[in-house]
Amino acid sequence: MRPALRNAVMTTTATAVLLGGLAAVATPASAVGSSACTRNDRNHSVWGPNLEWPNIRTGPGVAYKSKGHLDSAGEFWVECSAVNKHGNRWYYGKSLSSGSYGTKGWVAASWF
Repeated sequence: MRPALRNAVMTTTATAVLLGGLAAVATPASAVGSSACTRNDRNHSVWGPNLEWPNIRTGPGVAYKSKGHLDSAGEFWVECSAVNKHGNRWYYGKSLSSGSYGTKGWVAASWF
């Protein structure tokens, strides 16, 4: 095999192995939207507690990444909810509080 062709094949193979290894690394919890909902809770708002800033998460549980937080006493528009594997209810909806206005995600119902 010619040196240039051999180098190209080796580079391609090394890249494929590297990218394949990266694809196999999974995050602990992938983001989920309203598809995880098990109950329709539409058309109501809840307000967070004073002097507390509940996280808005990418899924119904603390293992999911935080997208931000509700402001103290901030309003959250609930679209639906789900109970996670630990038996805790989580609301899915969007923030109507000024600091995170429009941010969609999950907030533990226990905050409200």
